[in-house]
Amino acid sequence: MSLQGLVDATATSLGGARDMYGPGATATGLPSTAGLQSLKTDLTASLDTVPTTWHGNGGGGYKQSGGNGIAALDNVIRADGQVGPQVVAASTDSRDGRSGMNTVVDDTRNGVNAIAPSTDTPAGKQALVNHLDGQLDRAKALLTQSEQRGQMLSTMIRGAGGGYGARGMGGGMPMAGGMPMGAGMSMGGGSPMSSFTRGLSGLGGLFTPLTKTGSANGSAGPLGAKGIPALPGLDRPGLANETRIQKYTRRISRAITAAFPEITEIGGYRPDSMHWHPDGLALDVMIPQWDTPGGKALGDRVVAFVQAHAQELGLAHAIWRQAQHNPDGSSSSMSDRGSPTANHFNHVHIASIGGGFDGY
Repeated sequence: MSLQGLVDATATSLGGARDMYGPGATATGLPSTAGLQSLKTDLTASLDTVPTTWHGNGGGGYKQSGGNGIAALDNVIRADGQVGPQVVAASTDSRDGRSGMNTVVDDTRNGVNAIAPSTDTPAGKQALVNHLDGQLDRAKALLTQSEQRGQMLSTMIRGAGGGYGARGMGGGMPMAGGMPMGAGMSMGGGSPMSSFTRGLSGLGGLFTPLTKTGSANGSAGPLGAKGIPALPGLDRPGLANETRIQKYTRRISRAITAAFPEITEIGGYRPDSMHWHPDGLALDVMIPQWDTPGGKALGDRVVAFVQAHAQELGLAHAIWRQAQHNPDGSSSSMSDRGSPTANHFNHVHIASIGGGFDGY
């Protein structure tokens, strides 16, 4: 997929996420409440003016039915009073969610415009992919938060709406609920509720293969599990000087060079107080823009790559950002050595099991 294709796909996903919030209508309560209160007032006045000369079953039945009607109207008005604030909260949630998604869309557009001039370089391509990926994560977090809030509001509305099922005393004027409440009701652009789950599935994983390869144009070759690149380029020299490094160290250099084209420098043999570099067992994979989120993400992917291919690459360990990462996927923190270089923040130190100096 081209960079423009990624931008277009992100725009489509974010636009769809924003549309889940509806038009963001403003709600001030249930419009029926005022009419019900007016009806109750009229009915009460009618009963109060019943002539005292109305006797017998007809007069008594009218008063009883009217009284039952007033009681039923009280039940509905009370239920309206409980449900109305939740409808207002749902409407507010919808407007806030749409506003938040508008912010994500605007930030995405501004970021793309800012990065676009540098996308003719590997680092620029990666920065754009990282930006798009981060904006999708923001959208997913916002949708998840709204989904949880929508489910809570749905439960509250269902509970408050129980009052609609009450009847007045006796047998007159039933006012039982014919009003469908709960998760299925539409509230003028309120929380989309269950539709969030379907929408999230369209966002998840859109850029996983691209961010894992470390290349915006997909040149790193086929992907394995969880988007980790395969092992291309083992038959071609890598960035590290191969004259004094051992077989598996050489293999690691070649694999990283092929899988991560944004890496431009890998150190190998050098004198050192530890035996790894002098014995040709270690590499220093230098991370461009290591002190940025994109640089950290790149280093993380390099570590994940060598761990995923630990057996084929003869991995002994990797050190990145003051932590040692082992072939079995485990890691452990290291003490502070006082500088970004000593703490391995600006490069990933990778050691191999050796294998001698012949072959690759």
